[in-house]
Amino acid sequence: MTTQTPKATVFSLDIKPRQTEAIKPAELIQVTGHHDLTLNARRAITILWHHAHLQGVEEGRDYTVEIDELKPDGHKGYEMVEEAIEALMRTILTVRMGDGKTRRVQFLGGNDLDDPDRPAGVLTYSFDKRLVEVLKESSIWGKIAIPILMAFTSKYAVSLYENAAQFANLDYKTFTEYSLDEFRNLVGVQPGQYKTFGEFNKHVLKPALSEVNALAPFNLSVLPTKQGKKVTGIRLTWWKKDGDALAAAWDEVRRPKVGRKARIADTVEQLASPPMPSVGRLLRNARLTAPKRSPKTS
Repeated sequence: MTTQTPKATVFSLDIKPRQTEAIKPAELIQVTGHHDLTLNARRAITILWHHAHLQGVEEGRDYTVEIDELKPDGHKGYEMVEEAIEALMRTILTVRMGDGKTRRVQFLGGNDLDDPDRPAGVLTYSFDKRLVEVLKESSIWGKIAIPILMAFTSKYAVSLYENAAQFANLDYKTFTEYSLDEFRNLVGVQPGQYKTFGEFNKHVLKPALSEVNALAPFNLSVLPTKQGKKVTGIRLTWWKKDGDALAAAWDEVRRPKVGRKARIADTVEQLASPPMPSVGRLLRNARLTAPKRSPKTS
C-alpha cells in the first residue's frame, strides 16, 4: 500500500510577481465596499498591492511607488492620484476569509502624501495590519496584467476583469454562478443604482463585458438566469483566446483609448447567447412555422 504525500499549500505571497503582472489574492479581489471608488481608485488598489508584493509584504512595513504609475494616461497633474489615495484611506473593505467569514479592514494605512518632505514623485504607504494578516494566508489569486488594467475606461470592467482572472486559467472549471445581488456587489454597483436588470445590463454589464472581451487574454459570456420572468442570477462563462484573438487584444491595449468604444462595437459581440427557450416554446414555434397542408380534394 502506498500513501500519497499531500501537496503543500502554495500561498499567494510565495508567487513571485512579474514587473507587469500582479499576483492579486482572491481576498483582495472578492471585496465589497468598493462601490464608491472611482476607476482610478480601483486600479490603485492593484498597483499599490503589486508594488508592495514586489518589495516583500510584511506587517508594519512601508512600501514605495512612483506616483506616475498611479496616474491615468494623458494626465499630467497629480490631482486624480490624490483623490484616489484619499478615497482608499476612507474606504472600509469587507474581505471574505478562507473559512467563509468576513473581516472589515481599511485598505490603505499611513502614507506621506501630504508630507512636505516627501521625495518628489514617490509615495510611501502602508497597509492595515489586519489586512496583511488575511493576505498572508491567501492561497487563491488572479494574475492581473498591469497594461490591461490601465487600459480600461470603465470601473465596472476593472472589477469584472479581476474577478474573472481568478478562474480564467482553470482547466476543470469553465463557469460560475452568482445571484444578481452578488454580481452587482462583485462589480461594485452602488446600492439603489440601476435597480432593474435592463438598466444594469445597459449601463454596467454590456459596457464592462465589451471592454473585457476586447482587452483581456480570455473571453467572457454572461447568461442571465430567471425565476419566472424576473432575472435573479448570472452565469459567467470564460474561455481562453486563440493566437489571433490574443494578438488583436494586445494591439487594442496598446492603441489610444480615443475611439475604442467604436472599435469595440464593430468587433465584439455583446452578451452571450440568450437563455435556451423552453420545450413548450419550441413546440409552439414549430407549429407556427410548419407549412400548412393543402385541403384534400374529393
